[in-house]
Amino acid sequence: MPARRPEKPRDPARRTRILEAAKRHFAERGFKGVNLDAVAAEAGCAKGALYLEFADKEALLREVIEQSFAAIRARFAAEVMGIDSPLERLVATLRFAYRQQAAEPLFGKLLREDPDLRALRLQDDAASAAAAKAQVAQIIGWVDEGIARGEIRPDVDRDAIPFVLGVLRFAPQHLGLVTSSGLFAGERTLDAIADIFRAGLAARAATPTKATPTKATPTKKRATTSRARRQQ
Repeated sequence: MPARRPEKPRDPARRTRILEAAKRHFAERGFKGVNLDAVAAEAGCAKGALYLEFADKEALLREVIEQSFAAIRARFAAEVMGIDSPLERLVATLRFAYRQQAAEPLFGKLLREDPDLRALRLQDDAASAAAAKAQVAQIIGWVDEGIARGEIRPDVDRDAIPFVLGVLRFAPQHLGLVTSSGLFAGERTLDAIADIFRAGLAARAATPTKATPTKATPTKKRATTSRARRQQ
C-alpha cells in the first residue's frame, strides 16, 4: 500500500481569521445568506483552506456560536456573579441581557431567521434542556436567597421569576421601532423595565401604623364640677 500523505497542519491564525470573518457575515446575512467564498476571501485564504478547518457551513456556524457563548459566559461572570445582593443580581442579569443583544447582533439575526435553531441542528436537545434547567435553578436560588435576606418579598411566585425574566430579556427586540424612531431612548427603556422588575420583586418596607388619637373622657371633670356645685 502506498504511504499516506501527511495531512497539512492546521494554521491557528488562519482559523481565527475565518471565525472572525464568519461571525461578521452570519450577523449581517444570517445562515442562509452567507457565502463561504466571501468568508474565505475576507479571511485571506482559499476556500479549500477553509474546508481544512471546517467541514461545512453548519460546522463553521456552530464553532462561531460556541466561541460567542464562551465569551458571553466570561463577561457575565465578571459583571454579574460578583454582585452581593441577590435582588440586584437579578436586575443586573436583565441589564446584561439587553446590552448583550446590542453588542452581539449575531443571535438576533439567527433567531429572526430560524426562531428555534432546530433547522440548523446547532444544539443537542438533551444538552440544551440540561443547560436551561441549570439556568432556571440558578435564578430560583437567587430568589430564595433574596427572600431569606429580606430583599425579595416572600409572597412572590418564585417558580415564575425565571420565565418572567426570560420574557423581559427579549422586550428590546419588540421595542426596536419605538426606540429607533426616537420616541423613547434605548437606555431609558432599559432603566424603566429594570426599575419595574426590581419594584415587583422588592420586599415592601413595613409601614408604621399611626396611633389613633383617643378623645379624653370627660367623666372625671363632670364629677368634679358636680361636687363643687353641691358644696356651694
